[in-house]
Amino acid sequence: MKQNKLLHAQLDKVSPAVKREMDWSCAIIDRIDEILKRDGISQRELAKRIGCNETQITRWTRGFPNYTLSSLAKLSEALGESLIDVH
Repeated sequence: MKQNKLLHAQLDKVSPAVKREMDWSCAIIDRIDEILKRDGISQRELAKRIGCNETQITRWTRGFPNYTLSSLAKLSEALGESLIDVH
């Protein structure tokens, strides 16, 4: 997620754990956006694939959503690619 100077200034004030959470969230949002654009998938189509409404997809792709493992698994399956990599 493209971050601006104000966001970076605010992130400097939070704990390392919160900063890591925000970094991960930004990376997931960027990855979802990348896949949607690359594959020409609309948010409406992604919502249909998952079985939810488009509003939920918007929540997951904007701001800083609190993803659950379940939501990440659903998104990964619907997109055909893993959104996280655990070594």
